[in-house]
Amino acid sequence: MREILFKARRLSDGEWVEGYYIGPIGVLDVHEICDIHDITGPRVEVDPSTVCQYTGLTDKNGKKIFEGDNVYDPHENSIYTVEWNENNAIFQMAHDWRRRSVETAYYCEIIGNIHDGEQEQSD
Repeated sequence: MREILFKARRLSDGEWVEGYYIGPIGVLDVHEICDIHDITGPRVEVDPSTVCQYTGLTDKNGKKIFEGDNVYDPHENSIYTVEWNENNAIFQMAHDWRRRSVETAYYCEIIGNIHDGEQEQSD
């Protein structure tokens, strides 16, 4: 059985939290506030644009790989972004025009997330 887990940036301080996605509060609008039941505590309000699903896999350091993570592949000296492929219903790693299975990420290392730069610019 795979673990269904999400992470997102907490609205109160911008820190990443992991937990169970509860969904939008009120109207179903991507700009509305969402809740995640933080695995270390109570429900917290998060920025819905930063919600990322866990792939069920870990990198070479044992760190959980989430959708939106940037991973460094030392064999290719390339940085891939983990994304969901709607047509094939799979997580994949993307770099320019190349796409490959996220299952090869076990020898890669997470070096950031697509949302990290956005947070730094807004501070």
